[in-house]
This record gives sequence, structure tokens and C-alpha cells, in this order.
Amino acid sequence: MLLTITQFREAVRSDLSALVADLQSSTGRGGDEEQKAWESSLPALADVLAAPEFGSLHMYLGGHGCLALEYQLPAASSWCDVVLLGRGSVTPSVVIVELKHWITRGDRPGPAEGLMERAGSIVLHPADQVRGYSEYCRRFHSTVQDQGADVRGCVLFTRDYYNQAYAEPPNDTLVRDYPCFTLSRHVVREAWPAYLARTLNSPDESFAQAFIAGRYRQDRGFVRQIGAQIRDRENSPFELLDHQRRAFSLVRARLESEVLGRGSPRKQVIVIQGPPGSGKSVVAARIWAALVTDERLPDGAAVLTTTSTAQTSNWAQLFQIAGDAHAAAGVVKRAASYVPLTTQSLGRLRHRHGANFANDATAWRDNVQLLRAWGVPFQDGACDEQYLVSVVDEAHALINPEHSEGRGQFGFAPTFGPLAYHIIRCSTVSIFLLDAEQSFRDRENTTLIDIQRWASELGAEVAEPISLEGAQFRCAGSTDYVAWLEGLLRGEPAEQLAALAQRWRGVFDVQLADTLAELEQRLRDRAGAGRTVRLLASYARKWNTKHAARPHALPAAQQDFHEPYLDALGTPRHWSKVWNYIPRGTDYTWFIQAPPGSPMHADPLCEVGCPYVVRGFDFDAVGVLWLADLVWRGGHWRADPSYVHDTGLNRSVRAARHERTPGPAHETLSARLAQAYRILLTRGMSGCYLWIEDAETRAHLRTCLGIARD
Repeated sequence: MLLTITQFREAVRSDLSALVADLQSSTGRGGDEEQKAWESSLPALADVLAAPEFGSLHMYLGGHGCLALEYQLPAASSWCDVVLLGRGSVTPSVVIVELKHWITRGDRPGPAEGLMERAGSIVLHPADQVRGYSEYCRRFHSTVQDQGADVRGCVLFTRDYYNQAYAEPPNDTLVRDYPCFTLSRHVVREAWPAYLARTLNSPDESFAQAFIAGRYRQDRGFVRQIGAQIRDRENSPFELLDHQRRAFSLVRARLESEVLGRGSPRKQVIVIQGPPGSGKSVVAARIWAALVTDERLPDGAAVLTTTSTAQTSNWAQLFQIAGDAHAAAGVVKRAASYVPLTTQSLGRLRHRHGANFANDATAWRDNVQLLRAWGVPFQDGACDEQYLVSVVDEAHALINPEHSEGRGQFGFAPTFGPLAYHIIRCSTVSIFLLDAEQSFRDRENTTLIDIQRWASELGAEVAEPISLEGAQFRCAGSTDYVAWLEGLLRGEPAEQLAALAQRWRGVFDVQLADTLAELEQRLRDRAGAGRTVRLLASYARKWNTKHAARPHALPAAQQDFHEPYLDALGTPRHWSKVWNYIPRGTDYTWFIQAPPGSPMHADPLCEVGCPYVVRGFDFDAVGVLWLADLVWRGGHWRADPSYVHDTGLNRSVRAARHERTPGPAHETLSARLAQAYRILLTRGMSGCYLWIEDAETRAHLRTCLGIARD
């Protein structure tokens, strides 16, 4: 819906309900909350655009969201509330407006730039949100690049007149560049029109049409700058060692012969396999950096693809740090973005063609062909051969709906087929880094054989898989420790494992703690020496504080972990912590990156991290809570489904609970939990400290470690 502002204001005045109905149809979101938000925000927006000089400018209405005047950024999962389009004195211009229907009095500046304290919780400053949208457009929007358009952004509070706190330090510089406006009379009459007039002087319908048709395209100079930072040996965290160098060289040789310097590269699939700590993520970052800094790289985008929300957040943060810009996160793409349609678009098609339209996941190839037959355009980021190179980290977490465990509500439409298939379809070169043993959730079911089969189907040349086996930079570089751990989780004889433990115990520090307080103190000692430390656990405690605004401030008994123990004097006490905290409007980086202003920055042991959040990341020392979800009984591992609260294991848990006596379903759940513990127990660079809840399991671990009983 591309309208002039005059047309928009007339639609709001004459038939608001029809306009809302159009938005409901175009977005696929028809709930009461969305309808109420539109009915309150659209008139407010119309009022502030009442100045006659704005009437011929264009605005875009589409997408989805609470305030629902949204433009989806090319090949991204972010939507801009309002985009005003026109021309400045020299170039075409874009003004992105973030609408906030908030009561703001009582809000306070947050602990760091880009944050606010609101209703007792830390939230993302809306100016930081619009800064991200603006920078993304400058660096990754084809029309903005082609026409040299000016892109600016601002915030419009449509409910409260008080926003002074949003412009106070540490956000004063941010708000100077991305100002915040209210509906107060003097702002609407003076400051707001003056701001728009500096950028939007006249209409430009051809630019407006081109903008909404714009595609994802990388500013090669910008991404080359990021790549150079990653390759900087003095400052980069991505340094290659031994087997990693070998893998990198093998990939580079393949790219040299088939991609670099070739006008029309042949379609390629490359797979790199390696156990935890073998450096897959480091190799992924260096491959990407080497490509984008090579002058021989053909035209096209090179992206790093992620397979979970936590991984996306953390990779985006790493790239922002390396590139010293919010827009650097634009090179990171979610695997789900390669699927032809969003769930909202599919909903609109089902409204038109019937509820059964493309609803059978087993017929996913037919469903894709059905879209092509109807001429339904694929979403940007999901077009055939759209990317030159996709480097896929943690590829074992990709979802394959060819099997029942890969079907469900995952934030994309699984009835259109496997994620890896679409990545290969959309990319000239696909590079997958995987470790099948880290697929601990039910839906994480993509295998090497799957990838090879789909590559062949799509006409890609498949290189011989490259192995990182034998490489180890976590766990003090001890491959013996990793071999011991895998043997432990397979249930190998304790005496055999105790003998193997003697080969690594002087290298990698593993200790058992009698109490959680003792475990925490050992980590605090390491932190005091300048080491990075974290507390980790499997999902064997409910996430009771998930929706709490300030979970760390809750009474100890209401926190997620409230574990009884006896201190050295025999006095009963409790050890209390919360799960990894995700503030509203932010992301998963807080536990891993511990940015300034976060609780983890002040105290790296104030939260407990789960396997989903920490997979792919490492710390100097970790403290692992081995809980009662996986225990040693009768010479083998046994899962207790009553302790499993990871929603990603719901299918396995339900099956295990339906068994009257432990059988195949329990074995499957045990294997899943063993994979989760494999992740947790390989996060440490130099040490891993353990507290084990179950007495028999604790005794078994002591025997396997060769530690004498007390």
C-alpha cells in the first residue's frame, strides 16, 4: 500500500475501519489487540502529518506489528513502523519513523547508551531501534545505494507528551542523531515539521515505487571493512590454529578454483564437520572475511547464516563490534529467512485459496511448485541464487520437516520444506559447519546425508566433507578430555574412563563441588583473576521468571533456582539464581556478551545459562549444574522426563511419559539430554567445575574421573 500522505489522511478521516481491514488483510494479523492499536495510532499519525506541505509525500503501509504501519526491511525480520518517502534538495530521501504508544512519564535513562528503564525493566531505546533500521537501509538496500538516497530516522510518541528522560545521558548523542517527538502542540507545529522539512522537500513517486521494490544488496566497501577487522591478527578474536588452518585452506582452495575470479561460479556445497571446541565458528568467520576482502569475489552478497535466535543475536553483536556499526549485523541472516514465504504471507494465501493450501509438509516440493505456478513472488532473501555465498554455522540445528519432529510452529512455514534445501537453492555457494552430536532438540534433525542429497537434487557440486576431528581449542586443547566425555555419555565402563582421565586431568581442570555455594566460589576465584566465567545447566528447572521485569530483584524463593544446602557449620541455607535474562525489546546477547549496563556485566555469576544460549560460545571456566534430568542407574543413563522443561524436547518428553516402563522413548530422551550435557561440559577453555544433584550419578562421575571417594 503506497499512498500519498493526503490519501492516507483522507482514508483515516473517511473510513478508518476499511483502512484497518485492508491492513489486516495485507498483514495476516487480525487480532483484537492489533485492531485497537491501529485504531488509536493511525489517527494520531494522520494529525501530525496535517501540514499542507506534507500532502504529496509518500508513505508505505504494510507488513505487521502492534502499530502496524510497517515496511519490512529487505531480507530481514525487522519492520519499520512508518516510512516517509520523497526528495530532499539534492537526493531522494527516506525518513523512518518508529511509533511508540507509550506512557513515558516515570521512565528513566538506562545504564548504557541504547537502553531505558521502563516499568522497572530495561528496554531498548526506540531511537536505537530506528538507528538500526536506518543504518541497515544505508548499507543493504539496493534502491538507497543506486540512487544515493539520504536515510534518517526518528521516534514519535503518540500517547504521552513527556519524553525528556529519553534525551538525557547516556542517550543524548543518540537522540541528537535520531530525535524523539511527541504530540504536544508546539512539537507538532514547530519541531516536527522543521525536522521533516530538512529532508523531505518534494514528492518523488518513482523513487517511492523503487524503494518499496528494493532488494537486499551489500555495500561491498562496508562489508570489506568488517572483513578486514576480523582478519586483523592483533585485534581479532577469530584466529585459526592447526586443523582449523587446514580446513580453511581446503575451503579456500575450492573457492579459488570454482568461485574467485570467475564471472559465473558453479554451484557448490561444502561441508565442514567437527566436535565441540574444534573451532567451527572461528572457521566460519574467517572464511566469510577472506571472501569479502578478496577483490576477485564476483558480484553478489556473502552472508553468515545462523540457526537459532540466540545464535543470531550473538553473531550480530560480534559483527557489530568488529564493524563498529549497528549495520554490521546486516551480514547475519537467519536460516528461516530463506523459506519462500513468511507465515503471514501463507496465511493470506490460505484465506484466498482455502485452509488446505500448501499444508502438507510431506508434499513440500509440490507446495513450492504450487507457489511458482500461481506466480507468488518469494520473499526477499529467499529468491533462487539470491546470495553468492552463505556460510552456515551450527548447521546441525537446521530443521527438516521431511520427518515428523521437524513439523510445527517454528517461526517459519515448514510445509515448504527443509531449511538446508532452501539455503542451497538460494546460494551459489553454501558452506555448512556442523556437528550432528550437538543436535539436542527434537527438531534439529538435518544430517550430512540430507545436505548431500539436496545438493545433488539442486545441481550443486558437493566437495568431500572436511573434518576438524582432532582439533581442540576449548578444554585446554585436550582431545583426550572430549573423548573421555563422549565415552562417559555413551555409558562406557567406569574403569576404562578412569584410565583415560589420567591422560588429561593434569591439563584440563575438572573438579566436583559438594555444594552450589562452593561451586560458585571457585568460579568467583577465577573471575577475580581476570578470567571469564559462567554458570550453566540443562533445562531441568522451570523458567518461572521468564516474564519478570527485574528477575534478579525477586525474593530468593521466587527465583528459578532455589537449592537447599548445608554450609560448613551445618546450617541450612539456599542458593538462588535466575535463568539467563532477556530484557524486553533486546536479545540473547546479554548472557554471552554481558554488555555494560546488564546484570551480567556487574556480576557474571548472577544467572544460569542453558544449552540453547551457550552453544557455540566459550569461557575460561564454567560451572555446570548436573541436575536430575539425566541420572546413572543400573549401569546406564536414564532420563527422568518430570525434570525436563525444554520446550524443544516436548515431543521426546511426551513419548517418554507415555511409556509405562522405560523403553525406546526413554532411550531417545536420554540421548537428547546427553547431547545437551555434551554442549555444557565443553564450554570451558581451561576448567569445568561440577555440582551433581543426584548422589548415585555423583558417585559414578567420581569413579569415571578416578577420584577417591570421601
